Order: sequence, then structure tokens, then C-alpha cells
Amino acid sequence: MASNIDLIVEKFLSKDQKPNPEVSFEDICNLIEEQMNALEPYLDSTKEGASLTEAERFSYSIAIPKLVPTEAWGDPSAQDRAEINRVFSVVRGGANMKARIEDLNKFLDPTAAQRRRSPSVILNMMMVTEALQAALNDYNESAAGFVFEGFMAALTGGKQIAGRVRGTLPIEDFVAFSEIGQDDPVSLKLLGPDTPTKGSFTNLVDYLFVRGAEKITYLVVFKLTVGEKVEKLQFFDYVIDRENLVDVMLRSNNMGVLGSEAAAENLKAAIQNWNGQQGEGLREIALALNDMPGYTNKGMMYAMGRGGEAFQPPEDEPELGDLPPAERKRAELIRKLKLDAERINKERLGGFQKLKQYGKDPVDSKEARALRKKAKEELADIEAQLNDLGASLKESLFHEREKLMLEHETRLISEGKGDAKSQWAISRTEMDNMSDIINMRNYGVMDLSQKNIDELVEIYSEKLGAALQKLLENTKELTENIGRYYSESRRKRAMKANNAGQAKGEEIVGLLQEDPKYSEKEES
Repeated sequence: MASNIDLIVEKFLSKDQKPNPEVSFEDICNLIEEQMNALEPYLDSTKEGASLTEAERFSYSIAIPKLVPTEAWGDPSAQDRAEINRVFSVVRGGANMKARIEDLNKFLDPTAAQRRRSPSVILNMMMVTEALQAALNDYNESAAGFVFEGFMAALTGGKQIAGRVRGTLPIEDFVAFSEIGQDDPVSLKLLGPDTPTKGSFTNLVDYLFVRGAEKITYLVVFKLTVGEKVEKLQFFDYVIDRENLVDVMLRSNNMGVLGSEAAAENLKAAIQNWNGQQGEGLREIALALNDMPGYTNKGMMYAMGRGGEAFQPPEDEPELGDLPPAERKRAELIRKLKLDAERINKERLGGFQKLKQYGKDPVDSKEARALRKKAKEELADIEAQLNDLGASLKESLFHEREKLMLEHETRLISEGKGDAKSQWAISRTEMDNMSDIINMRNYGVMDLSQKNIDELVEIYSEKLGAALQKLLENTKELTENIGRYYSESRRKRAMKANNAGQAKGEEIVGLLQEDPKYSEKEES
């Protein structure tokens, strides 16, 4: 729509002073009115039945669309992800996870909020914030972890990891920046303030050596919960790699994993001697692991350390584009059908009475029943098509089956009888004490408390109101200059009105951008 206004203004205020007879002044007014009507719901700072003190989220006080986070956000090819990428595009920071999180945190800082000027950025950041609140508070503890992974994948332009990678259980939960070609594997830990970071030593060793990954970033998020609501988040990250692995275990009091200092020194020497080759090249490391209780018989090098054959990791499953045409077509159709089912389930289970928030009219109970019946029929048809393709909805939506299998296997490794010693743990104090070798970074505290949200609502409501007033003022001045352009008998004055009108037209177009990004001039 903004481009249409731009075109019409350009035609109206052309350099040759010959107005286009196909474009009327009424056309401009109608287009502006359409845009103002579209903006009006977003700029309503009050909402019947709610007040600032009662509001838990921005949408209780400002009528913004709500995003419903799901684990599907972690899949760049999912329908939900394509839709929310446009919203998340306002988050700055490039291929830097710390910078992106800090940019979101600045939006929640009342001091920084005073400097915000872009209405569209404000509205989009509100939606991102609400999606974060929903991921943390609207699911049970187990599901919240998966959904939060999806949120972080979307925030960082990345993807969730669900299946095995080269035969090993993945320790990464998502890969940041995969959509821009910069893969950064991240293990996400959403914890209570006094809960240590934990993991499987077996899985970590296999990840670094059998898979040949250089490092893993642990993103540790401590949540402060008041009642049943998460009010604050504190972000840290640190890195475990091949070089610091043994020292990290030693300095975090994980001797139970290593067995002894002598075993630790043997492993460190083997790692230093490793030439980077897989298979037989890992024999020395495998032998050093022999004396370590933390490396269990679930490990890929366990048998090799006891004289067995070297483990040869399988290749990753091929991408769709690498499959033969017939297989690729079948895989694409299965994915499409499952995404269609995902969409239908989301609408049906979410309640049709809530569709108003997505710009649709609410429906009465009779119509709702009819829509639910139709949804069930559509799901039955999708299931039948999947059955014909040798697939089923029961296999998974959002990788649920795969996740459950992985959880089960991980529990066997980390919690099973005889495997308890595979668990390593790092407390917050230990993180601080060895920050020099793990490159620990503190991202700061993100305030999602009611008090802070209330303060931000007042600030941003005023900002949005001012933006609308500016739009009205510019529209008024545009119409006046158009009038002067056609009524002024003197060419010099007419051209002055022309130039002024063009300037105001540009300002209006700027305010009405459909998908604006941060302005370089905007302070944050």
C-alpha cells in the first residue's frame, strides 16, 4: 500500500506540472484513510476490561496481534517460521547472539524506550516480547523447554536440532544463524537460579571428537519466577571445546567423571596428540577414556578403547534437494500435509473465538461447532493422504516422536543405573571461577515483571499516539500543498508547494511502510 501512495504522490506532483487525469485527489485521501484505519487498532492505548495495572502483557493494553510460539518456530521451512521471520526482522545484532538478545533487552529498558521512534519497530518488538512471555509461561515445564528452543532459533535466524547427527546424540538444541550461513551450535539451559548446568560427559566427548565439532556454546538462562510467572531472565553463555574440556571438568569439581588426575592428564595428552582424523585416528583418545567412569558403554569410542573396531560415523541424512526427484517429491508432499495439519490443529485447538486478534471476526458457538467439524474432516482427509504415502500424523508434528526418543536415550545415558557418573555439573559459582578458560559472557537481566511492562506500556502508548498525530499533520500539510500547487498562479510559488508536498509525501510513505526496519538514526 505504501508503494501505491508513493506512486500516486509522484504522479500528482510531477516535475512537468501536468497532473495525471487517471489519478484523483480522492484516490490519495482514500489510500491514506485505509492506512490510518489499519493502524488504528494498534494505536488504541486502552482496552475494555483491562487496565495498565491489570495487564500482564502488552496486548492487554495495546491491541497488537499475538504470536503463539511453537516448536515449529525452530524449523526454517515451517509455515509459522516464515510468518514470524518478518516480525523478528526488527531485532538487530547481525550474526551475534549476545547482540540480538541485548537489542531485545533494550526494548524492555524504560530509559531506552524513551528514545524509540519507529511505530512499526515498537509494535513488532511488543509481539516478540509477548511470544517470549508465552514460551516461558503458557506451557508445562517440559514443553516450555522445546518451545523456548524454537523461540531462540527464530530470534537468531537458526534451526532446532531433533535427530541424530552422524550417529551421535545431539547435545546442541539449536544452531544459531544457520539461515545466513554461519552455523553456531548452542546447548540451551533454562534453569532456576540455583540449578547447575548439567550434561552427559559421554555425549560431549562424542560430539567433540567423533563428530569432530570444535566447540559447543552453552547458553544458560536463569529464570526468576514469582508465583507462576517468569518475571526476570538472566543470560550467560560459555564455551566448552577440545582444548579446555579436561580443565573445565577439573576446575568444576567433576573428578567423578574423570576418575583421577592421572586419567585426566592422559586424556589431555591424547587430545593434544590427535591429528584430527576419524576412525583409527581416535584410538589414543579412546584408550585414554578407558579409565574414566564418565565415558560409558553408550559412547561411540567405548569398544575401540577395549581393542574393538574403530567407530565409523554414518553420514547425515541428505537434505531434500539431494534426494532423487521421486523421493524429494514424496518428502515435500508429506511435509506440506503435516504443516497443513499443524495449521488446522492450531486454529481448532486455539479456539475460534480468539481469531479476532488475528484480524478476523469472532464467531458464535454454532458457527464454531461447524468450523470444528470441518477441521476434523480436513484432518481426516490429510491423514488418509499420508497413509497412501506410507506416513502418518502420529509420526510427529514438531518432531515430537523424535524428541521423545532422544529424551529416552538421553535418560538412559545420564540417569540410568551405572551411568550416573557420566553426568557433569557446573554451578553458577564455578562458572564465575573459571570464566577465563570458558570465555563466559554475562548478557544482563531481562525484566519481564508486571511493573516494568506497565511502565513500558505508558511510554510506548504515548509514542504510538505521537506517531499517529504526525501522520495526521503530514497528511494535512500534503493536502494543503496539493491545493496550493493547483491554485497558485505564480510558477515559483507553485513549485515551492510542489516541493513541500513531495517532502510531506515522503514522510507519509515512511510512516506507512508495511515492513519497516530500524532507522539508522533511531537511538536504542
